[in-house]
Amino acid sequence: MGSEASLVQELVLLFQEDVPPRLVRLAASLASGDGPGILMEAHQLKGATGNLGLMRFSELAGRIETLVRQQQLEAAQPLIQALQGAYDEGLAALTQAFPAS
Repeated sequence: MGSEASLVQELVLLFQEDVPPRLVRLAASLASGDGPGILMEAHQLKGATGNLGLMRFSELAGRIETLVRQQQLEAAQPLIQALQGAYDEGLAALTQAFPAS
């Protein structure tokens, strides 16, 4: 069990290190109208957070992907802003469920 907990804690740490810069790049891509950049970041975020069981975050990222594919960048903006709250909620849930030892 100790090695499983250690692995999960490592995944939580990677989540903390990886997601904030991706959120910044996602917002920058939106600001510059870079649809492919938005798609790449949203897709990466969707997969990573889905694998961690953070379904709200993953679903938001998936909806962003869909909107961008439909060339509705403006409609994606509030969802991109909502990702920060979903990140905060997900991180809180993960650190509560798997506290560092």
